[in-house]
Amino acid sequence: MAEELLQETFYQAFVHIDRFEGRSSLYTWLCQIGKNAWLKECRRRRRFADEPWDDLRLTAGMPPEEQAIQDDEYRRIRQALLRLDEPYKEVFILHVYGGLKLKEIAESQGKTENWARVTYYRAKQKILREVSE
Repeated sequence: MAEELLQETFYQAFVHIDRFEGRSSLYTWLCQIGKNAWLKECRRRRRFADEPWDDLRLTAGMPPEEQAIQDDEYRRIRQALLRLDEPYKEVFILHVYGGLKLKEIAESQGKTENWARVTYYRAKQKILREVSE
């Protein structure tokens, strides 16, 4: 999937190079295109599957009781994440699931790295509070 998203990112950049205004670096512009392609893929998967991030769990060889507990925790975390407001949800997803550095996220949003750190921290705290209730 990563290779397909990378290919889609560069395809979209090539097709729409005339829209690049130079107000940001080329790197930031490409990251934004990649983020949009990834979010589009997540929305597409959500339409066809109940749990789009199921394949991210690694539960092989785990006893059934532990797997049931982990599945319940995973479900509660995912539900809490999906209830987050923007930009908390976007920053958390891009950092945790997308693997982007907070600095890259900040650049793509036109914000400071400190803004991304605070937003990620607050998102994590909100999820932890909701899951522990």
